[in-house]
Amino acid sequence: MDILKYIMLPLFFLSGLSMTVFVLLHSGRGSGLSSAFGGSSIGGLSGTQAVQKNLDRITIASAVVFVVSTLVLIFIYK
Repeated sequence: MDILKYIMLPLFFLSGLSMTVFVLLHSGRGSGLSSAFGGSSIGGLSGTQAVQKNLDRITIASAVVFVVSTLVLIFIYK
């Protein structure tokens, strides 16, 4: 179980950090941090919709990794 603990702890912290960053990059009703990097300056072009869709997918993937690693760590430390 020790090797699993050493694998899951960094994965837990990295997925939590990445999920935080990707959530902050989303543009909300107004504009998120993505506008600071030029995300909303283009306007209604189809390229920004593709970027938002990919950002959604990456955020969901990091959230799933975060939840799974949390459940595994609960099982290990219980």
